[in-house]
Amino acid sequence: MTSKGQRNHYNVNLPRGYGISINVKDNQIILKNGQNDITGQSKKKEEWFVSKLPYEKILGVN
Repeated sequence: MTSKGQRNHYNVNLPRGYGISINVKDNQIILKNGQNDITGQSKKKEEWFVSKLPYEKILGVN
C-alpha cells in the first residue's frame, strides 16, 4: 500500500532468460541476464558493490 502523496515506484531489476544468475563475490553483487532465444538478446552482466547498488529490489524468476 502506498502512503498518501507517495508514488508506488521502485528501482527494480528483473533478470530474464535462460541461464540468469545472481551471485556475491568480494563484496560485489554480480547479476547476469540469460540468453533470450525469441528476441535474440545476448547475456548482460552487471557488477555492483553492495553499498552502491542502484536497485531497491532484485527479482529472480525462473
